[in-house]
Amino acid sequence: MPRPLLLLLLFLPALPVLADTPPAYNRVTLSENASTEVHNDQMVAVLFSQYEGHDATRLAAQVNRDISEAIGVAKKTPGIEVSTQSYRTSPIYDKRRIKGWRVFQSIRLKSTDSGRLGKLLGDLQKRLKLQSLGYQVSPAQRRRHLDGLIRTAVDRFSRRAQMIAESLGRKHWRLVRLSINDGGSRPVPVMRAGMMADMAMEKAAPVSIEAGTARLDVSVNGEIELSD
Repeated sequence: MPRPLLLLLLFLPALPVLADTPPAYNRVTLSENASTEVHNDQMVAVLFSQYEGHDATRLAAQVNRDISEAIGVAKKTPGIEVSTQSYRTSPIYDKRRIKGWRVFQSIRLKSTDSGRLGKLLGDLQKRLKLQSLGYQVSPAQRRRHLDGLIRTAVDRFSRRAQMIAESLGRKHWRLVRLSINDGGSRPVPVMRAGMMADMAMEKAAPVSIEAGTARLDVSVNGEIELSD
């Protein structure tokens, strides 16, 4: 059997299925959203240890010692969540020749008790440096608000869909596609590099900063089909 004819026969069974697919008419794409301001109730801090020199093995041991001691202290403090972050060893060049090594590792601390975490940061800066400090909405706080926002956004979507149907002289509509985006949560930085340097000079001083608020947004996007 000739090859072109064979290919044609292979595709023939799929033709009735394509023919049975109803055309999509009277479809409208729309979106709605809901938002609210929520108190930032979780402090997030990143601290790091870094050394430079010629012996990469010795530098790694120093970094590991600092990080291990900091994790041990943090785990003994109630209400503090600690996790290790990036670890890297990178060469230091001088005119394309390696003249030394830089070893770096950081840890992330999170807590809804900002006073306790602030005091811990003052203690840990005896060995570590503060890379960033910010606030965010805790997962528990976020969950408490998202359900209500989703209900509000979906209700607005439904009412707008009904309004569109009536405006176009249609009695009914059905949902074809719907997606819900509740965004994400990332720490809001509240300290500049200069402020971190000042904190390093007063290692024992507790950190006291304002948490502020964050905006939670939920968007609903979808497609509806109108009918008589």
